[in-house]
Amino acid sequence: MADSGPLIALAKCHHLTLLPKIFAEIHLPEAVLREVTGNSVLPGALAVAEFVRQSGRVHPDRNDDFYRDFRIVLDEGESQAMSLARALQCGILLDDRRGRIIAAEQGIPLFGLLGVLLEAKRLGLIEVVSPIVDNLLANDYRLSVKLIAAVLYEAGEYEAE
Repeated sequence: MADSGPLIALAKCHHLTLLPKIFAEIHLPEAVLREVTGNSVLPGALAVAEFVRQSGRVHPDRNDDFYRDFRIVLDEGESQAMSLARALQCGILLDDRRGRIIAAEQGIPLFGLLGVLLEAKRLGLIEVVSPIVDNLLANDYRLSVKLIAAVLYEAGEYEAE
């Protein structure tokens, strides 16, 4: 299960192909696909559309109680993604702070984009994390300095002071 932000970020950095190598299945609600690919001139839109065509499974939007309750505080894509993750009993790739708090409260396993990069390095899919992090930052993906330092330290690419 993935929300739009991490998909767009991975598309801009040309690393969408990491996802099916790390996760057995990639599920997306239609709302997330619309958010990412609805305007084909937006950066990453065409790459995500092709990636989903090859590697993803798109599910119809949901209208269950879980979705309706959290639509009040989350955007459409996040609400749909969490509802679907709950229904499929799978984790969710999500970096939005409010969404992560709610998912954790609901017991939905969470994955963040930097965690995906760290796992990719552990599996030998990438050699280093730091250039990809630099690329994410250059493409206006918001990440905390503290989180970046922790991930780079765990990846063996950063010395703690």
